[in-house]
Amino acid sequence: MAEQLLPRFAVDPEAVIIEAVTAVEPELSAAVVERVLLATVRQRPARRELAKTLYLDPGLLTSGRPEGPRSVEHLIRALRQEGATQLELPQCASCHRQLPLPGLDGRQRICVSCNTRRTNAANPCAVCGRQQIASRDREGRPRCTEHPDGDGDPLVALTGALAASLPDSMPHAVVAAAVRQAERTGNGQRRLLWALEDVPALLTGDGAKGPPRTTALIKALQQHGAAGLVVPPCPFCDRLVALTMVRDRLRCCRKCWRAVHTEICSRCERNRPVDDRTFDGQPLCGGCRQAEPFNRIPCARCGARRMKTRLEHGIEGWLCANCRQWPITTCEACGTVGPCRFTVSGKARCPICYIASKGRDICARCGAERKVRFRTDGGDALCGHCGEQRQPCATCGKTYRLYGRAPDGRPLCQTCWPKHPTARRACTRCGTVAPHHHRGMCAACAARHGLTKLLGGPSGIVRAELEPVLHALLRTPPHTLLRWIYKWPARRRLLHHLVDMTGPVTHDALDRLPASPSVHHLRAVLVAGAVLPERDEHLAGLELWLPRNLARIDAAGERKIVRSFATWHHLRRLRRQPDGRHISSHQADAVRHEIRCVMRYVQWLHDNGTTLADCTQDHFDAWTDQNPAQMTAVATFIGWTNRNGHTQQLNAPTRTSDFTVQVIAQDQRWALVRRLLHNDEVDVVLRAAGLLLLLFAQPTSRITQLTTEHVTDDGTKVTLRLGRTPIDLPSPLDDLVRRLVRRRRGQAAAATTKESKWLFPGGYPGRPLTSQQPGHRLSAIGIRPRVARTATLMDLASELPPVVLSRLLGFHQNTADAWHREATGFGAEYAADLTRRTRKR
Repeated sequence: MAEQLLPRFAVDPEAVIIEAVTAVEPELSAAVVERVLLATVRQRPARRELAKTLYLDPGLLTSGRPEGPRSVEHLIRALRQEGATQLELPQCASCHRQLPLPGLDGRQRICVSCNTRRTNAANPCAVCGRQQIASRDREGRPRCTEHPDGDGDPLVALTGALAASLPDSMPHAVVAAAVRQAERTGNGQRRLLWALEDVPALLTGDGAKGPPRTTALIKALQQHGAAGLVVPPCPFCDRLVALTMVRDRLRCCRKCWRAVHTEICSRCERNRPVDDRTFDGQPLCGGCRQAEPFNRIPCARCGARRMKTRLEHGIEGWLCANCRQWPITTCEACGTVGPCRFTVSGKARCPICYIASKGRDICARCGAERKVRFRTDGGDALCGHCGEQRQPCATCGKTYRLYGRAPDGRPLCQTCWPKHPTARRACTRCGTVAPHHHRGMCAACAARHGLTKLLGGPSGIVRAELEPVLHALLRTPPHTLLRWIYKWPARRRLLHHLVDMTGPVTHDALDRLPASPSVHHLRAVLVAGAVLPERDEHLAGLELWLPRNLARIDAAGERKIVRSFATWHHLRRLRRQPDGRHISSHQADAVRHEIRCVMRYVQWLHDNGTTLADCTQDHFDAWTDQNPAQMTAVATFIGWTNRNGHTQQLNAPTRTSDFTVQVIAQDQRWALVRRLLHNDEVDVVLRAAGLLLLLFAQPTSRITQLTTEHVTDDGTKVTLRLGRTPIDLPSPLDDLVRRLVRRRRGQAAAATTKESKWLFPGGYPGRPLTSQQPGHRLSAIGIRPRVARTATLMDLASELPPVVLSRLLGFHQNTADAWHREATGFGAEYAADLTRRTRKR
């Protein structure tokens, strides 16, 4: 039940009780009332009942009427000891005296004497009719003190019967001492005597058929030297545990009793043992009880609502385990002075020693001190390795840990269980026969249930602005979505942030959240699901990065100049990408690197007492001497400030090309090509990317941007459009491209509204691989992208005219001319220029 739908006395009973008391006793502070309440009424269900009573009838505090739960009387007595004067103790409904009222006559409370008279009147003696019940006979009829069921002292009769039935003779005095140790009351001794007469083997194995103190009697006789007695195990599971419950007229353990006392859980709709109930009395199983808001209490310090079993009562009210401050003392284990637990018992433990010793014991089989995972029938500790139940799997025959059982009881391992028909059951929600994920639901229903619960918040109702987000995430494969929700807490916290936000989910709203992989992934899911419009993420990230980093420049004037340089030089250029292409991560990283270098240069000027306007060539030369690796990165900024009059005319070093310094030999390049063409062990994505790099000199930033629109397949040949003129792909590269077109699916954990267009889809939905990913993977197999591309360009530029190179490979004409000059040298141009000069002479 949603928390908002519950009445206030159910969600916050303490506040309701405190308000009712302080309204009558204004002299008592709320803190005193709360302290008395928590000390007097310790159980939260009892406080809920008290809050409901006072909410419906607050006059019970002052009228003295004997109505409501007994907690009303307990609270009034405790508050009167604290100085309350207006509160009135309830009177007995029969004798009208202000005495403790433990009895109940209808709906009114009565004292002990009146309750005893009422009980005696309702149970006259079965022999004489006297109204003074003292015991009951074997048939359950009441008996008075003058007519008990049986003659003489029951201790003497039970002692004689035990002495006669024990395998070894024991003195009557020893037997009597054991009986008194196990059961002190006469009625209890009489019940043991009757059980011994009805069940002759009560002490030798049939103890489950006797009264509750049978086990205590057997253990007491064993302690006094009796032999041949058997402590009764649970008749249903054969465990030597306490037999506290009754099932089929036999005493059993609580686990076996719970196995048959089951109901349909109101949340998961499975037939499970009842661990709790909702406010309206509906059953809850153990797993659903943890998620029920009704059972959570807000911490007085942090406000977090947690299960009541994890709370501690502190000075400031109910504090959770994270907020409670433990007393400062010396740890008995390590001697460290600090916060410790168990200070009252004299066995103080610091948090480290407490965790180290929690649940640890000597394993009964291996002898090592480890965490207790299992126990033997005798209660001895077993570690996880020794206690695991390993059996031969009924399907594969291998001995593994038991994971499940077939209907006939045969064990199944973790690998064979999902394949067995038993693992596929009807979903409790949709009825689909499939393996259950949790709470009786299939993976699809469990994913929808978990996602709706996260996006619905405390009310469980998803607001209209978040419904598109819900539908976009539900396009994800169910098992992937379940891992996405439950494996990473950061992603659940992200969805909680969306619930706390107001308005629709937009790019600006996501930008205001702390940058993280979870935010990037959610944005990609929403873009792929057509919830958000597509945008250039690298450019948007750069636009968000600039203001945050430029704010670190101390001088306002220099900050404005650097902002203008980044905006009008870099951002304007990046926003004008041809064909609407998005910028690559290399381009964004290059701009960030240059802006960082400029910021260091400006900060250096500021630290040396000068500004950009007053900077001289000597200042710039001094900075370049100290930072030789960054001087070329600042050259573009210096040229821009020279042109716009922000600085004096400074000479900055120009960029020199060194792309022909590191180059591989052509025979090595062709060896790499043959390796990628014929090695089927290499992934098809890596083979295709490497061949496009080695054959057509395409950088990884352009390879990852290829889509199905660049590929044409007429059944006989495959063409790839890298520039204005398509290229016929040779075999077997054409087959690799066909396979890329067919398998356009990356590691994206969401389905998009349409099929992916990218030949190299990435991990984010609707986005391609980043340019770094194929580069790193090619380097791992011995192909260095930069030097391999340089060798390819040198080879192609030496064989093809620049105009053909430009149209086929998609390079700018100036770039093609530059590579042609690098490949062929300046011999032809020098000869032509020399001829012209000779003719002029």
